[in-house]
Amino acid sequence: MPFAPCISVSDTAASLAFYRKLGFDADSSTARPGDDIHMLLYKGEFCAMIYRNADLRQWLPVLADQPIGFAGMFYLAVDDLDGVYEHASRHAEVVREMTTEETGQRMFYLRDPDGYVIGFNDKAALQASEMGKYAE
Repeated sequence: MPFAPCISVSDTAASLAFYRKLGFDADSSTARPGDDIHMLLYKGEFCAMIYRNADLRQWLPVLADQPIGFAGMFYLAVDDLDGVYEHASRHAEVVREMTTEETGQRMFYLRDPDGYVIGFNDKAALQASEMGKYAE
């Protein structure tokens, strides 16, 4: 899973209904009030996250002014997160410093020249977390 798109939407229920019509499934076990995020699956394989725009903007404020369709981020799981951070932070704007989430995942976020946000996370921590079932 080199990149994991996180798609910002205004109404997760409507978006999930749309994708289901196209043959997708969703795992909503990670969704909760204030964090309305759903894992989108196609033929049993993870392909993206659907995230309610209002919750996404709260979670990563750098996206607050971005319209739907442009707000979101890509994730990249890496083996040497500290090394990647050391190198990447010299060449890009870090918009969320290294954190450890309640799931045990370590990650940081940067912005590319076009404004897209990429979250880098520790591959081993990701695989060991509750989200590991989506990582290969």
